[in-house]
Amino acid sequence: MVAIRIARDAKGGNRRRLGAITAALACAGIALLANAGQTAARASQFRLPLLGAIGPGKLGELKSLKLDSEGKAPASIDAVARRALPGSPLAFEPFFGVAAASFRDKTAVGSARDAALLQEALRRNPRSREARLLLLRHELGTGKLNEAIDQIAVLNRLTPGATDQLMAGLGGAIRSQRQVDEAVDALKPHPELYRPFLRGFKLARPGPELAIRLVSRLPEPALADSAVRKMAIEVMVEAKAFAEARALWGKGLSKPGQLVHSPDFSDTKAPPPFNWTFVESSTGVAERDSGGGLLVDYYGRAPGLLVSQLLTLAPGTYTARLEYTTQAGSPSAIVLQIGCAGAIEPMALLPLDARVNASRTATVGFTVPAEGCTGQLLGIAGRVQESRDPQTLLVRRLDVVRGSVQ
Repeated sequence: MVAIRIARDAKGGNRRRLGAITAALACAGIALLANAGQTAARASQFRLPLLGAIGPGKLGELKSLKLDSEGKAPASIDAVARRALPGSPLAFEPFFGVAAASFRDKTAVGSARDAALLQEALRRNPRSREARLLLLRHELGTGKLNEAIDQIAVLNRLTPGATDQLMAGLGGAIRSQRQVDEAVDALKPHPELYRPFLRGFKLARPGPELAIRLVSRLPEPALADSAVRKMAIEVMVEAKAFAEARALWGKGLSKPGQLVHSPDFSDTKAPPPFNWTFVESSTGVAERDSGGGLLVDYYGRAPGLLVSQLLTLAPGTYTARLEYTTQAGSPSAIVLQIGCAGAIEPMALLPLDARVNASRTATVGFTVPAEGCTGQLLGIAGRVQESRDPQTLLVRRLDVVRGSVQ
């Protein structure tokens, strides 16, 4: 991911400045140009052509200069660009070359004069990725977030997908509610950039306050995109804003008073984590049965969850209720469990020990504490026994009701 440092809000009413993009942005620029077919296969071994095909005279000399492996232009670029300008007044390269001399430091953002030179270069050649990357650095470094995101959107059209890391880096740099508001406003004209932005924001592990702020500011057209909506829910779950995440997830889905969604496993459309998550791994497999219910097959070799659902139960006493039949294997290899989301040990665990082909209803009580357990994970898991025996269940229903076990 691209690392972008955002400075703290300045005192005395000064306009907040986005900090200079670090060396990672230079590397991202190299990757962008590499995707345009201008580099060798391995980034650690190439040197980039600075401005494309070599032409005659002093302009050709300018075009022959190379960026180094960190994306920096050579020290001579300013002088060479000035010599090339009189003979090629319509070319964009001299304007770019003079401005590029101010970006040799990896954290440099250039001056207003450099920005004007880069804009003039782009007026002559709007497809210049090099000029846009340097102008992007200037705009981020001087706090012009709207203009910066506009540049990223153009770069994304020039080289589709190549700017994902730039947006992810920007998303990961958000540190305040004000920055959230500015970023969301700047993204509105460019809905294609929401996904990489949210990806970086999520990886930065923002607190619940920022996560809720961001998702609440996302426009409805953005949330209409199922991928953006899914990522917005993941952002809030990652930030442990479970109730808010479920509220967004459940619009038009959840029934009033329903603690577990689709307890009979019949809903195949609503996505996890507030619908069922099924596992297929070395632990085993869980999948809907053609005759109804859920088939859970634990292989007996590695412990782990096979099916789970994230809940948002209020503090209090509850009972988990499971209707099932053991179809094969050793009883008690599979367990019903529920615990606070993120906790290592479950609040309650019940081995499922019915004899083969005997239907049974198992219940286990548990208490959700008043603090530190705003989300709970209900699931069926396999646990390794000394005999390493497997177990297969047909689960007809798994639900949670208020109150203690009767």
